[in-house]
This record gives sequence, structure tokens and C-alpha cells, in this order.
Amino acid sequence: MVVLKSIGPVDRNAVESILRSTDFFYEFEIDTALGIFDETIEKGMEGSGYYWITIVDDDGLVAFANYGKNDFSTHSWDLYWIAVHNNSRNKKLGSVLLKAVEDDVRELGGKILWIETSGRPLYASTEAFYRRNGYELAASLREFYGPGDPMQIYRKEL
Repeated sequence: MVVLKSIGPVDRNAVESILRSTDFFYEFEIDTALGIFDETIEKGMEGSGYYWITIVDDDGLVAFANYGKNDFSTHSWDLYWIAVHNNSRNKKLGSVLLKAVEDDVRELGGKILWIETSGRPLYASTEAFYRRNGYELAASLREFYGPGDPMQIYRKEL
């Protein structure tokens, strides 16, 4: 397993495959992630403001995280995406990615990492993952994504 702070044009299909394999994301969310990917490839990480950390193993690209500085804060960063291919789950790759993101954000001057996720029952394991990694629930916005689908906002001081 290799952890890289990079993404390249050849990784687009793998990113899409990872997202689809999870069965967690709506189609428009996958389209948004791929749009962010395309913008990053076009402008670079610093130019786009979208940073990526990937995990590659013998199967190729199997996990990624995407994050960036919140333009409306002096020290807050947002985790936009973190996903592990369904075939590579339960190997602690999500925790490896999250720690790498936190370390990079800290190195880039960030003080707080914010995460927004769904509160649907499907996401119970996701919320448990964030709590296990030291995040606290800061807010819950009822019905945000749709009926019965709140936005859960987690935070961690780095």
C-alpha cells in the first residue's frame, strides 16, 4: 500500500469506480466528484483549491480523499470526499486517509477540519467512523438532503 498526495488524468475511472462500488452516493454526487476531479486536473491542486490523497495497492487506486480550505475562514478546512472501494473495505484505509488529510491540513496551516455527511441509517457506519477518529457532531440540519435525510456536521480541532 502506498499513500500519495496526487491525482492524475488516468485516475478518473478509478475514482468513479470507487464511488459507485460503495452504493452510498446519489448520481449527482458522483457527477460533482468527477467535476472536482476534472477541475483539479485542469488547474492543479493549488490552482483549484482541491487537494487529493490516494491509496494505491496491487489492485491500483483503491481509496481517495478530497479536501480544501474553506474560503470563508482563516483556519477551517473541509473534507469533501473520502471513499474506499468496496473490495478494499475493512482494511483501515479510511483511517489512513483521514490521518494523512489531517496531517496535510495541519502542515498547510489549518486548525479545524469540518465534515458534512448524511444522517440516513445507511451512513451510521460513516458517522461511527468519524467519532472513532476523534470527530464530534457539531450540528444536525434536519431534512437537509431530503425527507428523513439530515446533514450531519462533524468537526475536529487539529
